[in-house]
Amino acid sequence: MRRIYRDLLKRAKKVSRGSGGILAPTNRVAYASLLFTRIVVICKSIDQLLPDCKPREHWDFSSVASLTRNLAEAFLWYFWLCIDEVEEVVRDGRFVLLYLHDHGSRKRLFEEVESTEPDVAYADLLSRFEANAYLRTFDASKRKEALKGHKTPFAQDDLLDKIGVERNSFRVLYRFFSQHTHTGPLSFMRMIDHDRGTGVETAHEKRYMIVALEFANGVLKDAIDGQLQLFPDAETRAPHLTDAEVVRRVEQNQGRSSIHKHRG
Repeated sequence: MRRIYRDLLKRAKKVSRGSGGILAPTNRVAYASLLFTRIVVICKSIDQLLPDCKPREHWDFSSVASLTRNLAEAFLWYFWLCIDEVEEVVRDGRFVLLYLHDHGSRKRLFEEVESTEPDVAYADLLSRFEANAYLRTFDASKRKEALKGHKTPFAQDDLLDKIGVERNSFRVLYRFFSQHTHTGPLSFMRMIDHDRGTGVETAHEKRYMIVALEFANGVLKDAIDGQLQLFPDAETRAPHLTDAEVVRRVEQNQGRSSIHKHRG
């Protein structure tokens, strides 16, 4: 499973680099680049946690499970915004819902900070919501919920059907990984009984790690296939920046940031 995963990750990195440096004509393409990058970075983080086949390696399934759940969530956003084939008015509406969800999430995050300034951003989003023919079909309850922006604007089950994933199988693993993400009781109640969770290699730790990798392999493969739909030559196209150039740009940006802070 680890070999399969690392082969897929190597391919994903190639596709990611091959789809970079291209002018994004639409939100769909722009967010595909962002979200696929996010997917690859999460997968690289998972890879960093995978133990090798040698003594005294660190085994931590719970951390792998947390990142695997995060990977699934990133892919659902990626599919909903960029891969799912829908009418343009629907896709435009989905981006308005995304911005509303972002706005609502930020507002809740900082709700303890009082502000008397008018919410110009929300007024603009409300105007865009009203201007979209698809969003105008929402009933009063759905409209109210969407404008609050508190909930993820898509139903997980609907997406799973479109992707072609069996709902129950996905839900069982997603909830299992969620227990480890939030340190639910399932993640620690039977640590002694199952001889796991102490950072060392055990039968249960290996079994669970294999389950997580099998799940991640499926998600990553679907993500690669989706990216190649939008960027058909990404796997064969030469990267627009070498590894050294990427590092140099990051260092230059950090240098400019330090200068601005110093001047400030």
